[in-house]
Amino acid sequence: MDNFVIRHFSELQLIVCEPIERIGFKNAFSTRLGGVSPLPANALSLGNLSQDERENVFENRRRFLNALGADDWKLVTARQVHSADVHILHDETDAGRDPATCDALTTRVGRTLLAVQTADCLPVLIADQKTGAFAAVHAGWRGTLAGIVARTIKKMQLHHGSSPADLHVALGPAISSQVFEVGPEVIEAFHGRFTYAEELISHRKPGGKANLNINQANTLQAIEAGVLPERIYDSRLCTWLRNDLFFSYRRESGAEKPVGRLMGIIGRADTATPAEPNISPGA
Repeated sequence: MDNFVIRHFSELQLIVCEPIERIGFKNAFSTRLGGVSPLPANALSLGNLSQDERENVFENRRRFLNALGADDWKLVTARQVHSADVHILHDETDAGRDPATCDALTTRVGRTLLAVQTADCLPVLIADQKTGAFAAVHAGWRGTLAGIVARTIKKMQLHHGSSPADLHVALGPAISSQVFEVGPEVIEAFHGRFTYAEELISHRKPGGKANLNINQANTLQAIEAGVLPERIYDSRLCTWLRNDLFFSYRRESGAEKPVGRLMGIIGRADTATPAEPNISPGA
């Protein structure tokens, strides 16, 4: 887990990407520890309002923000639908609106935390050390297939003036290729979309099933978009294998039990200075 550190706040444990922190961004990936949700007990579920008491989720979020030293910051989430849609927050008014239906958020607004919720899917945080722009991305296999990380980077180029070479990218806890089995239709779709698809496939089984590496897929996607490989940080933490530390939808929902939600967040204290859009010909 190079470039990441576990921070302890009473019973809470948060995972922070230090290189992104060093360039001025608050960031964290939550764990399941230190909350009040009965999932099964004392769980820090930061979402999934339909299967938990709202009071529990709000108390968990209060504890989470307090641990981050961001009690009075605006927490912005999305209505995630496994899309490749990216929503831009232009100002503080946007940050206060109801959640947008999308799977990635980006802004330059200060004292705002962009958040994505996961329970096996990959949370991706992106920070621009030059313009101060940042983004949070929810990348399951559908979003990965649709190129959501590349689309988010493109949005940051067009609307914030970001250069991919200035971006830092953190991959948080997600289900690993050791256990993430998908069907032949998913394998076929990845082969149809990416030239490097075979690099993402392992543990082939009779009937066409195989395991998929979504961390590697999003890493390669970011590199193709122009991010420097040395500025991509992978926590390599598996939600399924470390179910003691993280929620895992695939591992916990077999008996139709409620499953909590983790959160990946990023923000900065000050609003970044507006930059000229970096629009290339034909963009």
